[in-house]
Amino acid sequence: MSQTPTQEQVVDAARQLDQDEFSRADLAGKLEVERTDMKQGFKAARQAGRLEKVREDDSGKSLFRLTAE
Repeated sequence: MSQTPTQEQVVDAARQLDQDEFSRADLAGKLEVERTDMKQGFKAARQAGRLEKVREDDSGKSLFRLTAE
């Protein structure tokens, strides 16, 4: 993917991960982009209530999940 992922693409990638919890890096890997490249789409998905932060793991990495739509 050569362009900045949209909110919908970020949410679709999260669904395709088939994991309850995931990191931004997991999503970036699925989308084949750098973490910084998906900032707008990820932020829009969080603001729309489609993704929510669940917790931080032992290393301080934030983990997220899809919300029920």
